[in-house]
Amino acid sequence: MNRMKKIMITAVCAVLCVALASCSMVSVNEDKDRAQVVAEVNGTEITKGEVLDQVDMNLTVYGMTREQFVEQYGAEQFTAMKEDMLTQFVQNELLYQHAQADGLATDTDDARAEKRQGIEDTLESLRTSIEETANADDTITDKDAYIEEQYAKYVDLYGYGDIDKAVEDSLKTDAINAEVEKLNDEVTYSEDDAKAYYDELMATQKPAIDEDATAYTTYESSGTVVYEPQGARYVKNLLIGLSDDVQSEISSLRQSGDEEGADAKLEEELAKIKADADAALARAKAGEDFDALIEELGSDSGMTVEPAKTKGYLVFPGSGMVEEFETAAMALPSVGSISDLVATDYGYHIIQYTSEGGGEVPFDDVKDSIISTKLSEAQTTHLNETLEKWQEEEAIQTYPDRLSTFV
Repeated sequence: MNRMKKIMITAVCAVLCVALASCSMVSVNEDKDRAQVVAEVNGTEITKGEVLDQVDMNLTVYGMTREQFVEQYGAEQFTAMKEDMLTQFVQNELLYQHAQADGLATDTDDARAEKRQGIEDTLESLRTSIEETANADDTITDKDAYIEEQYAKYVDLYGYGDIDKAVEDSLKTDAINAEVEKLNDEVTYSEDDAKAYYDELMATQKPAIDEDATAYTTYESSGTVVYEPQGARYVKNLLIGLSDDVQSEISSLRQSGDEEGADAKLEEELAKIKADADAALARAKAGEDFDALIEELGSDSGMTVEPAKTKGYLVFPGSGMVEEFETAAMALPSVGSISDLVATDYGYHIIQYTSEGGGEVPFDDVKDSIISTKLSEAQTTHLNETLEKWQEEEAIQTYPDRLSTFV
């Protein structure tokens, strides 16, 4: 019996040793896998672990894991994501090395101390915010555990688990940004360049929009518009709106084909805001400042941003506005006219005809926009061309095949 017991114990120990050895092997192999060099930039190595950690961080922002991403978008897209991230690492390392060569990389004790203090302040603020949330929520029974769990989650998300590394990364990012700014400063885009581009746009847009006014919306969605349909007008919208939930419900009913149900729901909800809409209309008709009324009562967020805030919406037949809104806007007899209540699925609109539109947009009105857009495009092109040139001329090696995920 004792001999049999001894044999059994020996066998169990042997199994445990194999299991432990196996676990150790997996751990070692995973470490080696992460340490694989996936790129070399002038002698500086980039490891697989660095790239995959950044991929994971990006996925976490969207609440996804690698497995979830692959399930939703496929393995090929995940491979493409990893390779894109590898390219970013290579380009950032190139920019950093050139920033060092150009004397743009700041690495002093004071700079490091400032970075560290900034990170510590951020972490302190984060913990305070989490504590306030926990203390205000009576459904959280174990507040200390909740605070620690959430704090650890966000520390990991923002890459602050290793503060020394976070300081290094922040200093490196500053240097990279400084090098990009230096490259951007090498590019110019003059007012004469902008005028030449404006003339090119005019030559294309004017005949197309004169032939078909709806072409305006295509040009507007893709960039700068220098010509407006003849007969167009600018209007401002004072919307006494339905709640977002109600709008969503009505939209869902229409999408499902239940027009009768949507109309009934709309009529029911409009009745609830009719008194407020009537009061707003009375104030507008009495001559109160329309912009002030929009600011006080309106719920159309489009009226809070430029250029609509100042000029209004450009409306013309086929402008893409809600049909009832477009019809009422085009029916206003003269600049300054104010409509009666116009009901749509968004609520009640009160529309003011603010100015005439149509024809050529003056160069001065779009000059700054053209210069800003085209300068940014030219800077991006210059940056990409410079990076391509560096990659061709310098010692760059990449090994994307090594990015296969460890299993």
